[in-house]
Amino acid sequence: MKLIPHTLLLSLLITGCSESNSVNEIIEQPIINLVKTSNTDVQYISPTFIGSSVNEQKKLLTQLSAQAQLSDEQRRQKSLIELALFSNDKNQSLSKLEAISNNLDALSSDMPNDVEIMAAYGSALSYQAVFLQHNLGKMNFVSRKGMRLMDRAIKQAPNNLGVRLLRGVSYANMPRFLNRAKFAITDLSLIKQQSKSETNSDFLAFVNYYLAMALAKNEQPQQAKAIWQSLKNTASPAWQTKAIARLEEAE
Repeated sequence: MKLIPHTLLLSLLITGCSESNSVNEIIEQPIINLVKTSNTDVQYISPTFIGSSVNEQKKLLTQLSAQAQLSDEQRRQKSLIELALFSNDKNQSLSKLEAISNNLDALSSDMPNDVEIMAAYGSALSYQAVFLQHNLGKMNFVSRKGMRLMDRAIKQAPNNLGVRLLRGVSYANMPRFLNRAKFAITDLSLIKQQSKSETNSDFLAFVNYYLAMALAKNEQPQQAKAIWQSLKNTASPAWQTKAIARLEEAE
């Protein structure tokens, strides 16, 4: 069976309404090598490049912001970078996120067939729910609208791994009562399957960590604990710390 390698820079945009109310989980973007089997004729689509670190994202954003006129591709890149950087902003606010969401909404209207922008807009809307827990009606509205957009993007482009990752991480972060964990398991399992040859342990730890979160919320606690225990024993210090915290919560 012939394997065809693909390189993918995964833009880890962390969104969703976390049960722990944390909105600053991860924003690293490791490069991974993906493979496809020729007998299935599956073409996995890479996401837009937005930089491999926060510093690189900031540099790219500065360069884009300095230009008088941007191409459509540069507009896409700029909006995706802004969403990624917001995830690591220590001074997050609803007004900042709404501005990003409005930009993605306008971009999505201009490019209605762009599933990555559609998913990013859905992620941004779902993220707003974190700031709206005092207003359950509005929180429910934005979270469900965001979910519909991400689901629509997956339906239109099921082999777009950037869209899969956006939805997978978003849904893994969402509260159990929204019943989205099973979809996160599907998305993150696909990413994991297609990165079997990946040697970047931090990326694999990232995928496994959120896969375990989804499993725990899908009434599969033993499988989740097994993954976190493995991360505790083998992952880098940052992922070990996160896994230990999850194991303690699960006791």
